[in-house]
Amino acid sequence: MPNFFIPFALTCVVLLALAVVRPRLIYEYPYFMAATFTAFILPQAYALYRDQWGGIYLRMTLLMCFLCIACCWLGYQRRPHPALLSKLNIPIDLARFLQGGIALVLIGWYFTHKLGTLSDEELSSKMTGISTVYLFFGGLVYPGFAICFYCALKRGWIIAWLAAFGAAVVPMQAALFYGRREPTVLFLMSVGLGMFFIKGKAAPRWAIIVAVLAGMLFIPSTAEYRQLAREDPFAAFKEINFTEQFREALAPDAISELKNATALVAATEETGDYEFGAGYWNQIVFRFVPAQFLGRDFKDSLMIGGEQRDMSDFVYDVLGFQLPVGLTVTGMGDSFNEFGYLGCLFFAAVGYLFKTLWAAANRPNGIVAQILYIQITTSAMRAATHQTVDFLPAFIYGLAFIGAIAFYARDRGIVPSPLSPSPVSA
Repeated sequence: MPNFFIPFALTCVVLLALAVVRPRLIYEYPYFMAATFTAFILPQAYALYRDQWGGIYLRMTLLMCFLCIACCWLGYQRRPHPALLSKLNIPIDLARFLQGGIALVLIGWYFTHKLGTLSDEELSSKMTGISTVYLFFGGLVYPGFAICFYCALKRGWIIAWLAAFGAAVVPMQAALFYGRREPTVLFLMSVGLGMFFIKGKAAPRWAIIVAVLAGMLFIPSTAEYRQLAREDPFAAFKEINFTEQFREALAPDAISELKNATALVAATEETGDYEFGAGYWNQIVFRFVPAQFLGRDFKDSLMIGGEQRDMSDFVYDVLGFQLPVGLTVTGMGDSFNEFGYLGCLFFAAVGYLFKTLWAAANRPNGIVAQILYIQITTSAMRAATHQTVDFLPAFIYGLAFIGAIAFYARDRGIVPSPLSPSPVSA
């Protein structure tokens, strides 16, 4: 089997280069996914390719990487879904929309505060029990921020600016004191996309290049930063040698998420024990069925196979390889575990969804599509860096709460405008 590192790397670089040439492209699915693959997956792929760790299974994993990034582009080439475009064409009373956004911020603030009052034992890595409820509702501060920031840019209302600044405290704390990558990127994308949708201003070329390079350097240092930053995040930045950490991450014996993916690909290929989509359903049950209220037995009874597959146990039982705690199996690993090489089609399906949302967001009455688009950009990135099964619950979460605000704020006195493209989408 040929080695697919070079086609994978070239695809990432070409898509990213197109976004640098036309900066507005960085907000579209294939291009921000290319930035994600380049910053997170490509350095790990290079390290394994250089050492040929994993043999034939590494080549299978690199082929999966190439197929997934290619499907990001291929799925995006389809024409938007006309029925979804029509449903997303929603006239909104902006004042009521802001009220809904402020409500989300207040709910998110309250439950984030409650999460912070839990003990270290309750805040375990598995995040079970009441902590999951607090985390679930605490996340509402992010769509709340996007709505308030949007209204502030659109109308300049003081109360919208105050609500947006208040909401911004949560992601800034998550970034500075806890080194949380997804909230940080979501906050930045909310600002960037808000500026683009309202003002038509794209990120400058240098910002795209700096963001990708900074991501490459920071990601290997995340664990150390989190340990040091709780006391003084600025001192942590001074103490960590990011360049050295990056070099160590490229060493043949370094632990990495793509090694985990290779091990999962190997275990799945050796056993032929594919999940055939069960992981996607089970993750939805895991996220939305509260065991503390309905009981663990009831929750498990809703899952295909009676429980979620523990990837670490699965790989260890087959290969005797222990997946390091705290590292993911990546979207290439878990989508292969679901459907083999056909798992790459997940990224094509998400690309089609984003193409429709992007078209809806750039048309008259596209505000709801815009906010939903902002909220799920990082979920799509997470599908590559962590696992694909997380995307559907995140999409349902955003759709449910943003849809509820849209229902409350819908301006029933306005007839939806024709679906003609706006100047931004031209």
